[in-house]
Amino acid sequence: MPNPSGVNRRKRARQEPPRFLRKPFAGYGRGASSKILRILGWTLAIWFVSAILLGDSGLFSIFRMRSMKSDLVEENEALEAERDVTAEYRDDLENDPATIERVAREDYGMIREGETVYRLPSEETETEEE
Repeated sequence: MPNPSGVNRRKRARQEPPRFLRKPFAGYGRGASSKILRILGWTLAIWFVSAILLGDSGLFSIFRMRSMKSDLVEENEALEAERDVTAEYRDDLENDPATIERVAREDYGMIREGETVYRLPSEETETEEE
């Protein structure tokens, strides 16, 4: 229905924007830059998350190092206990004649004067001969 000026309100002719407001190239302008910014944003977000999770000081590395630390603490405690036992054995070898004699008899096959040693064949040599 026309208005008093004679222009139909329902059919408005699409007015072309002035030449200086037109986009110089198709796909150039707000649409293309938002796509580029979106891609750039996702790329940075993925890089940031991967750096947090997978980097040298990332979460996975921290968890792995914590488990390694607990393993090393246990190993260190075991080595300290072994060191204490070895230190006691060393002191016994330096100061205790009974320990010295026992080691000489067991490890080196030494005997006192006047003793007779009887050696029995071991089970391993009997099975090898058969």
